[in-house]
Amino acid sequence: MKKVLRRAAATASVGLLVVAAGCAATPVAPRLTATASRPLVSPGLVPVRAIVIDAGHGGKDPGASHYGLREKTFTLDIARRLRDELAASGFSVTMTRDRDEFLALSRRPSLANRLQADLFVSIHVNANHRRHVSGVEVYYPRQSVIDATGALPPRVHTEEVASLTAGVRHILWDLVLSRSRRKSATMARHICRTMQARLGVRCRGTHGARFVVLREAWMPAVLVEVGYVSNRQEAQQLSRSAYRQTIAKAIAEGIVAYTSHL
Repeated sequence: MKKVLRRAAATASVGLLVVAAGCAATPVAPRLTATASRPLVSPGLVPVRAIVIDAGHGGKDPGASHYGLREKTFTLDIARRLRDELAASGFSVTMTRDRDEFLALSRRPSLANRLQADLFVSIHVNANHRRHVSGVEVYYPRQSVIDATGALPPRVHTEEVASLTAGVRHILWDLVLSRSRRKSATMARHICRTMQARLGVRCRGTHGARFVVLREAWMPAVLVEVGYVSNRQEAQQLSRSAYRQTIAKAIAEGIVAYTSHL
């Protein structure tokens, strides 16, 4: 552990945002209980078991709307299908919403943090004022936000840390979240490849982003843009149940491919 801390301390905390308590963007840290029987688990080595799926938008927030189609409807349908695909593969899956309801952005990753999920996947539909633009994209966190009230990262326990100073907390969080960002980028590439292969559409790439739902997640997280509802052809495809099922299968396949290489 000492070697890990020295290595983390030697690296710059690129993309790590420490947010003061009380800030509206600060996620709520889960209450961790110190138990002597539970050893510290090296971050990044825990197998993937629990996944939180986020259906973008909802309720009073319809998302992108074109050709009489609303993003929030598609994201919920695809999220439900993805849940079933992943559950069939043996994962434990929780959805941030399972009906047409509005959720504030921070509540979505906050749920995943509270559950100490292993992965967070947010589903969205894209739009562009240039109607010819089409394809899929996958985003991963460029930055991470942590709580500055003194909580330790998930699966790290106070009795395993000899000197629990603010600097040590920062190093531990930096270690956990920098690994999560790297793993997020890897998962994004797997999903992008499988979607391009399965759907026969162009993958427009994977990109780092500062979206709230990504930067406030404490585990590997991606946001998947499954197509452009502003493009007439893709809008027609998205309106087909069979196509949405293929999207869900492709994302699930990408996630399974990612987990199999951990």
